[in-house]
Amino acid sequence: MKILGSLCIALLLFVNLSQAQNTLSPEDQSKIKQLIADETKAFYAKDYETWMTLYRQTPQTYFAQYEKSQLIVKDGWDALSSWATTWFNEGKKGAKPTFAREKTNFRKVNPTYVWVTYKQVKTLDGKKETSQELRIVELIKGEWKMVNHTSMPASTSSVKEETMVSEKDKKSSVKSEKKQ
Repeated sequence: MKILGSLCIALLLFVNLSQAQNTLSPEDQSKIKQLIADETKAFYAKDYETWMTLYRQTPQTYFAQYEKSQLIVKDGWDALSSWATTWFNEGKKGAKPTFAREKTNFRKVNPTYVWVTYKQVKTLDGKKETSQELRIVELIKGEWKMVNHTSMPASTSSVKEETMVSEKDKKSSVKSEKKQ
């Protein structure tokens, strides 16, 4: 009986310890929220110099966002930086939308990686757009950096069907259905 009791206590301690390792301190949550706010602010202000410093600049960096009626997908820092340089230089500078973020959920994958999901409401010129957001951030030398930026409309009513599924994907789907 003593062995069974000791095993139960050891198991409970292990479960508690492993759960504690997957929690994120309020300080780190605050730093990550600030990173997200700074990245968003620099993006819409078209401040490339600030924006780029907030990312981990590697081939694993990923960016997907529905913006200005188009789906932008960039895989790797080189592709993202090339696109961003052009985008940041186009159009009017200094758009100042306001943002409200809610239902923020932090998921600590390991000591240096965190997934963050949240609902975001952007207000610009009196128009509101709601999106579902995912950020994956990495702790590098004591600083949180963006590794993945994924943003999609909360409602697909504003997304054209063609942008949701490519023609190639549609053809592959039709071929799969015919095989069945």
